[in-house]
Amino acid sequence: MTELVAGRAAIRAGTASTLLAAASGVVDLWAVTSLGGPFAGVVTGNLVTVGGAAGRADAGALWPPLVAVLGFAAGVALWALAWRRRPDAVGAPLVAELVVLGALAVAWAVPGVPTLVLLAVAAAAMGGQSSTALRLGESTTYLTGTLTGAVVVLVAGGARGRVVALKQLAAVVAGAAVAAVVLGVLAWAVPVLAVVLVAGALVVLGRRPTAR
Repeated sequence: MTELVAGRAAIRAGTASTLLAAASGVVDLWAVTSLGGPFAGVVTGNLVTVGGAAGRADAGALWPPLVAVLGFAAGVALWALAWRRRPDAVGAPLVAELVVLGALAVAWAVPGVPTLVLLAVAAAAMGGQSSTALRLGESTTYLTGTLTGAVVVLVAGGARGRVVALKQLAAVVAGAAVAAVVLGVLAWAVPVLAVVLVAGALVVLGRRPTAR
């Protein structure tokens, strides 16, 4: 019975992490196309862009990726600090992300909100999600390591958990693709799509004693 419960919990966690990966694809596509160009959740690329802008002494190109990096780091720090005494909490941190994404959806629909502010908050949401996803045992925003591990296992043989990794990689692509379509038809609904995906992850996880 214990193994059955553990197996079901692993399936729920895998499905939730896949939905969260799709949400990160949505938010990153939105950030790249509409919030100044940097990724909201891919720090490595942003750091390279910061270095390039610094090398060219191009202040205009420096600020957006730097804001994204700092926003992401702030999100990780805030979520880690808020739930430092509950290392297994997942539900409450995801609810917090949901609130932030909901606020972003409203702000995106209101004219005059500075793009850099939206970018910083979107990056903070992705940082918070990254912090939370570690508790599910998977990454949902920075997936280079996920791809590396999946390919190594596919070639060498091994862990069944790489199936989850492949689903996450596909989910990022699918999330970005759907966001691109929505952006061309109903631009205001792009952050709403991320809200729906994170809410779906919460529903999949259900009530967990550690998430209270």
